Amino acid sequence: MQVITRQLPRHELGAYAGHLLALDADDRRLRFGQAISDGAIRGYVERIDAGRDTIFGVIDADLALVGAAHLARGAQYAELGISVLAGHRRRGVGAALLQRAQLHARNRGIPEFFTHCLRENVPLMRLARRHGMQIIVEGGEADGFIALPPPDASTHAVELLADRVGRFDHLLKSQALALRQVAAAWLG
Repeated sequence: MQVITRQLPRHELGAYAGHLLALDADDRRLRFGQAISDGAIRGYVERIDAGRDTIFGVIDADLALVGAAHLARGAQYAELGISVLAGHRRRGVGAALLQRAQLHARNRGIPEFFTHCLRENVPLMRLARRHGMQIIVEGGEADGFIALPPPDASTHAVELLADRVGRFDHLLKSQALALRQVAAAWLG
């Protein structure tokens, strides 16, 4: 089954905050590298620079954000933070988000892509390795790096198609949810 990703518009950052708040304490620690409170998560999301950074998400049939990737861009690098809700792991959500984020960074001419995590975040390191990233472990932390080639016409076309498919998927799921709600109200 194909996992469809979608770039979240600025007005949906609240959904991203809700996703992060749904992570349990251990998943939050793995995602942020330390224990983090609800207030700190809200502050983190409020500080996202929507003009520079990009959030990608994967939604379920109820429009809940089950996986998300925050791509923070600098002039010469892009850093990925990724999270997937426990009930949706090992289904390709993380891989789809990582690939989409790499493509987005590549198409913006970013030469270096990396992720930073705790050494014990074995699933993220395994995912990074599977996607060609070199892992460097030092102390209790790990970094995954990959040099991104310059963009070309095909990478731009693939990203354009991914954007359209993501929007269409969201539209279909929105309409299906609305129909289910109307049917439940009518039958209930």
